[in-house]
Amino acid sequence: MLHKIYGVALGPGDPELLTIKALNVLKEVDVIFYPGSNFNGKQKSYVYAMLEYHNLISKRLEGFFLEMSLDRTAAEQVYNDTVKKIKAEYESGLKVAIVCEGDLSLYASFSYVLNRLKALELPVDLVPGVNAFSLGAAKHQIPISLLNDKVAIIPREKSISKLEAYFQDFDTLILMKIRSSWIAIYKLLEAKQWSFYYCERLGTNQEYISTDLQDISKREIPYFSLLIIKKTPKDD
Repeated sequence: MLHKIYGVALGPGDPELLTIKALNVLKEVDVIFYPGSNFNGKQKSYVYAMLEYHNLISKRLEGFFLEMSLDRTAAEQVYNDTVKKIKAEYESGLKVAIVCEGDLSLYASFSYVLNRLKALELPVDLVPGVNAFSLGAAKHQIPISLLNDKVAIIPREKSISKLEAYFQDFDTLILMKIRSSWIAIYKLLEAKQWSFYYCERLGTNQEYISTDLQDISKREIPYFSLLIIKKTPKDD
């Protein structure tokens, strides 16, 4: 009997922020495919610790590791190879899950896998998860939006003029993947009186949050970092 293939979001990093449904699915499957990075020949996985926390490493785990590069050629090959393996496991009758950090539909490697599974007309069921910026807002104890506030999610924006322009239409900016654009963002925050809330490695034992720009400026900004910025002044 063939089963569905499950896409399961694990949340931003805190293993206790998995949904009950996500954990139940992962306990039922036979094989778990999980993403990781490959940088300078070293393979790392942000999600492996979450699987380990829930004693899921007794399952068969299959990692797929992506080169940390804007050139997508190698990543596309990894996705193709991974989907071939998933299809083979599925057709052998095994229950299969693919996991990802954060949510399945926001900058998730899973989406590239999903497109290929759908093209093969394989049955897929998705279990969504907690977004990193939702946890960030909770850690800073702030609302992302109230009443009719408009919110924009923006990755890797390096243009100061564009960042300023966004606030003509939006009340809150969520800046993702800020490592490569940090210099521009820092200059803008230094010049403005906006409220900002910095987060990195949320939910892990390396979590760090701050609203102190000088303190943040001394840090090396990691890949798993984000900013929530509001155009209301800091004193409000």
